[in-house]
Amino acid sequence: MKNVLLFLATCFPLAAVATTGVQPAATDTVIVVENKRIEVKDNGERMKVKVYELTEEGDSIDSDMVFEGHYRDGQSYERRKHIRSLNIPVPTWDKDFSAHWAGFGMGFCNFADGSLHVNDVDGVSLRGGKSLEYNLNFMEWSFPFSRYNWAVVTGAGMRWNRYRLDTNNYFKEVDGVTVLHPAPEGITYKASKLNTTSLTIPLLLEWQKRRHHKTSYFFSAGVVGVVKTMSSSKVVYTDDRGKTRKEKMDGGMNLRPVSMDIMLQAGLDWIGIYARYSPVSAFKHNKGPELYPVSIGLHLHL
Repeated sequence: MKNVLLFLATCFPLAAVATTGVQPAATDTVIVVENKRIEVKDNGERMKVKVYELTEEGDSIDSDMVFEGHYRDGQSYERRKHIRSLNIPVPTWDKDFSAHWAGFGMGFCNFADGSLHVNDVDGVSLRGGKSLEYNLNFMEWSFPFSRYNWAVVTGAGMRWNRYRLDTNNYFKEVDGVTVLHPAPEGITYKASKLNTTSLTIPLLLEWQKRRHHKTSYFFSAGVVGVVKTMSSSKVVYTDDRGKTRKEKMDGGMNLRPVSMDIMLQAGLDWIGIYARYSPVSAFKHNKGPELYPVSIGLHLHL
C-alpha cells in the first residue's frame, strides 16, 4: 500500500518538473481508486498522503480517513484506522450573545415575611416610596451552550440599600440582639435608615431572541450571592437650635455577612425590569427581626 501511494503521489510532481524544467512548487493531488479517495500534498519539503473511504454517494468526509502518511528526508510516519470514528456534535458558542448583567440599576426595596407579605413585618414598617436600592454591575461573563439562545451568565457588582423606617425609631443592637429602639424624648426623626452595602455575584440562566437582527428581548432567572461589606443605622433630625443633625447610631447589627437572592429579569435590548427575593432572613437567627429583603426595579445594561 505504501509503495503504491508513494508512486501515485510522485507521478504528478515529476511530470511537472519534466515539462517545465523548474523546481516543483507546492501541489495538491487527488486520486480516486475504486472506493478510496487519495489526497497528496507536497510543498517541496514534506509530502502528506491521506486516504478516505468513499460513501455510497461517492463523497468522503474527514472522519472516515483510513490512512495517513507523512514523508520527509527519508523518514516516514504512517497511521491506519480501521474503525470509523464517532461524529459527536458539539454545540458551538454564539459569539453574538450579549448578556444582561453589567450596567446600572435602581429600584424600590422593602422587607417581607416568609409568606411574601410585604411591609409592616415583625414590627418593622418602611416608607416604600423612599426605600431605595442602587446596583452597579461592573463585570459579566456569558457561556452560551445551545443554538437556541441559552447561556449561563455570571459576573460581579455592588449594591447599596437604603431602608427608610416609617416610625420614630432606629435599629440598635441591645444585649446582642438587634431591635427597634425609640428616639430620645423630644426628638422626631426626619429620616431613620438602615443602610447596607454588598458585593453581588450572580449565577443566571438567560434566554434571548433577536428580532430583525437588531433588537432583542430576553429573560433570565437564577440566584445572586450577596456578601455584605458595610452596614449602619443612621438618623436625621432637627436639634433644639433648629440645626439639622445626621448621626450614625449603630453598625453591624447582626446582619448576615453572606446571603443569597432569587432573581428574575426580563426586558428589551439594553433596558430590563428585575425582581428579587431573598429566602434568607436579613438578620442572623434569633439576633434580630425576621425580615426577608425584596425589591423591584429598572436596570440599564451596557
